[in-house]
Amino acid sequence: YENTFNIQNEQSEINVLNKYKYLNNPSSEITDVVKKSKLISTHTNGLFDITVQPLWKLYYEHFILNNNTAPPTSKEIEEVLKLVNWENVVLEKNKILLKNNSSITLNGIAQGWITDQIKMLLSKNGYNNTLVDFGENYASGLFEKKRPWNILVKGQNASQVVSLTNKAIATSAGYGTSFESSIKHHHIFNTKNGKSSNNYKSVSIISDKAWMADSVSTASLSMTKNQIENICKSLNLKALVQKNSTFEEIS
Repeated sequence: YENTFNIQNEQSEINVLNKYKYLNNPSSEITDVVKKSKLISTHTNGLFDITVQPLWKLYYEHFILNNNTAPPTSKEIEEVLKLVNWENVVLEKNKILLKNNSSITLNGIAQGWITDQIKMLLSKNGYNNTLVDFGENYASGLFEKKRPWNILVKGQNASQVVSLTNKAIATSAGYGTSFESSIKHHHIFNTKNGKSSNNYKSVSIISDKAWMADSVSTASLSMTKNQIENICKSLNLKALVQKNSTFEEIS
């Protein structure tokens, strides 16, 4: 998986794809994750978008490399937004293509996907009461075969315990990777305006699949409450939304 998804690994499939804008004979792993990402892009009207990588690069260079305190200009953001469109990712037989000079990141879905793979491997080998924590959590069976797993959901200066059995949970929040001290400018972007998503302090999604919890929680930071309610109903999810100092459950 390191050789497939790690964007810091120059030899990884994702880096080869970003460099050359095509990948011949892609592995079943990257193909599956890209397929799933496009599915969530459809359900979220593009608020989940793996072609967001150029925006991350813009903000990283602007704040971290160039030590700016003010955000990028509207013109800079508009220019980069031209590269952000999930439909630029094309799956063909034995090939993945990136159109219009796009580049991708799978950081909003691959951790969840890998979590699911570990959970399935454990189950296949008879380990059915386990907690997999790979950034996202998958709680299988029961803790010590006695009770549901208690997961501490950490928001921004707030926390809540959630009891889970055979469910995954993923939390997205701007404070996870902030470009500057106010946490206003961070790594999760609204793909419609190119700015960091600040509708909520954090959003946690509970799902049967960690990859779905991972990707939908990322997109949910840019959603209205009604949009979160709709996607929870259509995909059989639960959401834990932190607007202020408390959490609200949506299902």
